[in-house]
Amino acid sequence: MISVVPSVVAQLSKFCANRPIHIIVATTLLASVTYLTIIDKYVSLSEEYREHVAFYHPAGSSELESWVQVENTVDFGSASQFAAIPLKFRMTQSYELPDVAGTVGQEGSPERFLIVKEEDDVSATLQAIRVLDGPDGIAWKIQPSQRLGRYSEYFRKVFSKVTNVIRGAEPFDIALITVAYVAMWYTFIQLFLEMRKQGSTFWLAFGSLMSSGFGFLFALAFTTELLEITVPLISLSEGLPFLVATIGFKHKVDFTAPVLASVRSRNNKDIPSAIADVLHRTAAWPLIRDHTIMIFAFLACAVVLPNLTGLRNFCILSSNILAFDLLSTFTFYAAILSLKAQINRVHESIALRDVLEEDGISESVAESVASSSVPQTPLFSRNGGVLSFKVAMIVGFLGFHLFALGTSWLYDSTTVGPISLLGDDFLISKVLAENIPIGPNGTIVFLFSPKYYVPVNWLVTLEDLISIFFSKLSQTIVDPLVSKFLFVIAGISVSLNIYLLNAAKSTLEVQQTPRSVRRHSEAKSERSARPRKVSVAEPQKIEPVHVGDHVKEAQMVEESESYSSSSSSSSSSMLDLAKAAKLRPVEDLVEILKAGNVKECYDDEITKLVTEGKLPLYALEKQLGDKTRAVLVRRKAIAKLADAPILESGSLPYKHFDYDRVFGACCENVIGYMPLPVGVAGPLIIDGKAYHIPMATTEGCLVASTMRGCKAINAGGGVETVLTQDGMTRGPCVSFPTLARSGACKIWLDSEEGQAIVKKAFNSTSRFARLQHVKTALAGNLLFIRFKTTTGDAMGMNMISKGVEHSLRYMIEEGGWDDMEIISLSGNYCTDKKAAAINWIEGRGKSVVAEARIPAEVVRKVLKSEVDALIELNMDKNLIGSAMAGAIGGFNAHAANLVTAVYLATGQDPAQNVESSNCITLMSKFPNGDLRISVSMPSIEVGTIGGGTVLEPQGAMLELLGVKGPHMTEPGANARQLAKIVASAVLAAELSLCSALAAGHLVQSHMALNRSSNKAVAEADVKRLEDGSKICIKS
Repeated sequence: MISVVPSVVAQLSKFCANRPIHIIVATTLLASVTYLTIIDKYVSLSEEYREHVAFYHPAGSSELESWVQVENTVDFGSASQFAAIPLKFRMTQSYELPDVAGTVGQEGSPERFLIVKEEDDVSATLQAIRVLDGPDGIAWKIQPSQRLGRYSEYFRKVFSKVTNVIRGAEPFDIALITVAYVAMWYTFIQLFLEMRKQGSTFWLAFGSLMSSGFGFLFALAFTTELLEITVPLISLSEGLPFLVATIGFKHKVDFTAPVLASVRSRNNKDIPSAIADVLHRTAAWPLIRDHTIMIFAFLACAVVLPNLTGLRNFCILSSNILAFDLLSTFTFYAAILSLKAQINRVHESIALRDVLEEDGISESVAESVASSSVPQTPLFSRNGGVLSFKVAMIVGFLGFHLFALGTSWLYDSTTVGPISLLGDDFLISKVLAENIPIGPNGTIVFLFSPKYYVPVNWLVTLEDLISIFFSKLSQTIVDPLVSKFLFVIAGISVSLNIYLLNAAKSTLEVQQTPRSVRRHSEAKSERSARPRKVSVAEPQKIEPVHVGDHVKEAQMVEESESYSSSSSSSSSSMLDLAKAAKLRPVEDLVEILKAGNVKECYDDEITKLVTEGKLPLYALEKQLGDKTRAVLVRRKAIAKLADAPILESGSLPYKHFDYDRVFGACCENVIGYMPLPVGVAGPLIIDGKAYHIPMATTEGCLVASTMRGCKAINAGGGVETVLTQDGMTRGPCVSFPTLARSGACKIWLDSEEGQAIVKKAFNSTSRFARLQHVKTALAGNLLFIRFKTTTGDAMGMNMISKGVEHSLRYMIEEGGWDDMEIISLSGNYCTDKKAAAINWIEGRGKSVVAEARIPAEVVRKVLKSEVDALIELNMDKNLIGSAMAGAIGGFNAHAANLVTAVYLATGQDPAQNVESSNCITLMSKFPNGDLRISVSMPSIEVGTIGGGTVLEPQGAMLELLGVKGPHMTEPGANARQLAKIVASAVLAAELSLCSALAAGHLVQSHMALNRSSNKAVAEADVKRLEDGSKICIKS
């Protein structure tokens, strides 16, 4: 049972999550019908809506106490009849009241009574006094009862009635109910706070409330209509706060948290499957168990207390609420969770694609990378504008219903107003009783609902316009033809939304399918549809050789293993047959090429076209439409052109690689890929969080040495980092005819006006790049301008270049510098991929300082050195030695080693290690003898999107670090964190290498790890070197 029930629930939720719009619309419609049924029932029980109330006074003297309310006036047919209409004037403080003929009332009072005789027409009388003119020229008009102005009166009466109820209640009861309401609202607030922790600011919490609200409606309808158990409104108002505060929404949070964690994880599961899996494994049974216990507890109370009808009925209702709320959670709320997650996946995919395209990645590669990327930080973005729109939409919806409260299905005409039991408007007052004559057979008075007069001002006019609009809108909606048309339109809209959601979901599912499987399916379909012969005019009528399946490498490949077979893996007999096959003449192949059917040729024929100069190497991907086949053909062609048969072997691999992400993004004229060993160092604690750092290197001992540094740093509490600035630069060079003009432009660019104009022009080119400032330098009539820009999570050189080009063009065309000539978009004032003091001083990319404290005991036991020895070595080697060499930013032991290794592993530009390796390593001693070590790196140039990060292996390493792709809530956070990781890795490597140098262990450690056989060592150094040889492998 424990395993069966969760399985059934998981399948039910998966069904609903697969069809979210269907379930949401159907549940909402059902809840609407239930709501109308329930509210009609409860409203009709609590208030009566009538046009007037009849009072009778018997014949005789007029006494107020003798007036009695009667239901049936037929029994008093001979009595005199009058109609009394209360007239009330609002906003009387600033205006003089008009005189109304035929009214009675106290002098100066804003309340009058219009008495209409039996033979007069009430409607005609009211129409005659609908608008009145006051003595001060202000017009007064009757305000319809169902308007906004009535709410102040309602609130006043509600407050009065609640006050009376409180005065008659016990203090303990009042305190208990107050605590219950406070606890209920605290529960609501807590729900929003808990969902905010899960990454949803509004919709998941609102969806939880809707789910529970619908469960309540269904339970109330089930209890009152099917079980025929009456639950008074007073019981609901007193009992529901206790129920909400007791049960709360923890079950929905417990359901949501693991589902979102599963959706965020990159396990290639679709969202409905993730929901079903979480329910089956963890969430379903605890929810069912807890709710079942509470349901039986309420039912037990109902059985034990049969004489307490009110409590018994509420306990039964509570058990039904729990049951329907649980069902709504597994159906309606699962659909909301699925819909929201799918929509956000699509939005994030689009955002990532836009960033990649702005960074210069081709559209196809950007689409491929974006579609396969799954968000790792909050699944639900927090957009303030979207949230404001949501809140405004809901407030508007509620406002519309408040405006028309009581005017929908409760009565047929706007002239019939509700007679509320909240006030005393329908009692015979003393003033009215004194002015009604008593007939010989008694008198009947029909007391109508009050009519309210308001002075005609702009607010009343605006309210009239709004009322007319909604009135016409209501009349239009209830029109038989229009209502059916709107129903059809709503159905079409729902169907269209379902179609678009399914299309987007299908696209994401296809794009998240492993590429080897997709290529296999696509290639298989193409192969089955591809004709075996090429229909071109061939003078010699040469038929394709039927063994061509072994000649066409793209067809020869076994797609089931993603091109796992090729010419290098085919049997020698088949290769012999292929070589023996007669190839078509070049002239025929050229005709095929012109016809655009070169993909139908054999690989050897395409190779022949390339070697004959008829088909460029760079055009193979476009002509063949198959990037893997293009790589294979290019290898064959290069092997012949360069006389390098090694390319036809497997020494340089080319299979099992996603070339879709390479073409148009990373490399051209691709002939394969270069395998590079990847090691991992760590864990290394950075700002309180552990990281395993990937390193792609061919230098032995580098990873092991870094591991030792990580161990020593972790023993002291880890690395503490500070990012001091973030800004990528581009420095164009421009010139002017004269030095005076160059100087004037420099002064203008350095001014606030120039900075503002250039910043506006630059920022208009991108949604992500934002110009911080420009720095200028003058050399003769040459002006160098250094743009410094934030670029989000992209390294951003292409993004900046586009902005710089537009800014310079804007200066020429709109800024008044039409005599400026652009010498170069990059004038080496950036400075990119070159050693430069400006990067060391001003910074470029991310500027990071990383520091660690190493206990003296750890220095001795782990690093096999002494604190004083390390400090002295750092001073003599890294500081004085580098100064003697005239180093620029090279005051370190081997920062470039770690920078390059991490860059290669994570898809960064390895050439940028030149400036990224700028580093100064400092060591000092704490008063207690511990070692303080820090590295300051002012120009770390990294990005987590674009460039080599689009490749799957490099993306996997970024994911290992938890910084893959753009950060969804804080643009640039992932790239900044990667820069901190690089600096921390450098710190670990610096510590380990300096310790090895201080102890004299460097040579022996390299010999131990980089040689296959051990070499003899000098006898005098046996003990020292035996200890030293362990530092890279036993730390």
